[in-house]
Amino acid sequence: MNRWTVAIHEAGHAVAGFVLTGTRVVATLHSDGGGAAWPREELPPTDRAIMTAAGPIAKSLAERHAPPEVEPPSGSQTSSSPQALPTLESVATPETAADLRVAIARAIPDHVLLARWCIAGVEDEPERWARRHAWIQRLATRLVGEHEKHIFEVARVLYLRGAVSVPLLQRNAS
Repeated sequence: MNRWTVAIHEAGHAVAGFVLTGTRVVATLHSDGGGAAWPREELPPTDRAIMTAAGPIAKSLAERHAPPEVEPPSGSQTSSSPQALPTLESVATPETAADLRVAIARAIPDHVLLARWCIAGVEDEPERWARRHAWIQRLATRLVGEHEKHIFEVARVLYLRGAVSVPLLQRNAS
């Protein structure tokens, strides 16, 4: 995935987590081309599944929204080489970045988390697994559709800064 698609994907997770918990969710982009999003509070299993499903569903928004324009650094007179956009590794302390790299290495992919949720508690009823998956996908699709504008704004900030906290802080004009 390119940086914009990853930003939209992670913004989908982050906005879903915020909508479901009402508390802060952090999203980051990484130097390896990946990203992460995690809520500041633990989610119940079904809410965690909705948040997990929202990321891949939100990726389709990348087709409808162009990535933000990147302004050249001040004092730059040529744009012959592409500007390196920030990642968590370039904006965080080395200790924070190292800790997060370890956590990410242990992270379970979205599709595996969803599969585990779909069978949890009904391991001996495989006919229910697909129904649970379809249900969680419908809930996540509805959440993404209802919050598309917010997801796009979070993705824009994440794309440009490499890290974002949802909800976005609004600055007062003064």
